Amino acid sequence: MQLPRIPTTVFTGFLGSGKTTIIANIIEQLQQAGTQVVYIKNEIGAENIDAEIMRGKHITSRELVNGCICCTLVGPFITSINEVIGQFSPDRIIIEASGAADPAAIALMIDGHPKLERDGVISIIDVINFSGYKDLSTTARNQTKFTDLIVFNKVEQVDLEQKRRVVGYVRELNATSPIIEAPNGTLDPNLVFGVATTELDALLATPHDHSHHLTQDGLESIALSFSGKISEAQVRSWIEKRPNSIFRIKGIIALPSGEMKILNTVGARTTFSTCPPETKREMNSLVLIGFKLAASGVDVMALNTELEKLTQ
Repeated sequence: MQLPRIPTTVFTGFLGSGKTTIIANIIEQLQQAGTQVVYIKNEIGAENIDAEIMRGKHITSRELVNGCICCTLVGPFITSINEVIGQFSPDRIIIEASGAADPAAIALMIDGHPKLERDGVISIIDVINFSGYKDLSTTARNQTKFTDLIVFNKVEQVDLEQKRRVVGYVRELNATSPIIEAPNGTLDPNLVFGVATTELDALLATPHDHSHHLTQDGLESIALSFSGKISEAQVRSWIEKRPNSIFRIKGIIALPSGEMKILNTVGARTTFSTCPPETKREMNSLVLIGFKLAASGVDVMALNTELEKLTQ
């Protein structure tokens, strides 16, 4: 049996946007949950201070310096990936690309690796200093165009008007990718990554009528469980009709063949991946994350009923 591919997430963003701080905070949360993470850092210069800081936090890291992994360091990147997989067998890989890296090229490299599964490209934006694209390079523009999720960093240091200005700049190039905030450089990993069985179980066990507030203001999650088997096409069709306030869906579903699949939706992008062989589940389980779901009229029972009607 083919082993599940290792979910691999790319963080991009302009120089000084705060990528390393956000990643370090996320990895700390993952480690506390028992997730084995490997961090790969790409730096244009010969020194890589950030990777040293990560090692100081007992985070397994690899450095690729004096070049860019989307062009001149393709070979070393593949070698490093193979080495960390062989040595550490990680549950997850996080790549911090240099400020000069083209995210689309990195995504293609991940897609082409037989042991990796791309689990999102995330763009970090410094809302204090960002003032639009008029003076920025094509690569900088691509970092906003080719992304699954946009994160506003340093939001606690600006007022609402400045955040609105930055939203306007971003939407000039990217009208669809969700935008969330990272106050004080912190993000809930459940907003960023796909879902493992243990993570989903923890979300489903959350009290308060299957709904709870996440760390970012206005973000809520809803847990759905339904019986039967459902095809990928049926799920995609249901997702396309979801309320606009829902931007993230993750879960585990049973296909008509009996195979269990992990579902991961960010914005307009939905992927299905193979569950670990030991995954056992009596019910299909989904977690929906969005903005002010209750206030926007999202009905948990109605969503569950829709899914039940699609099952076999």
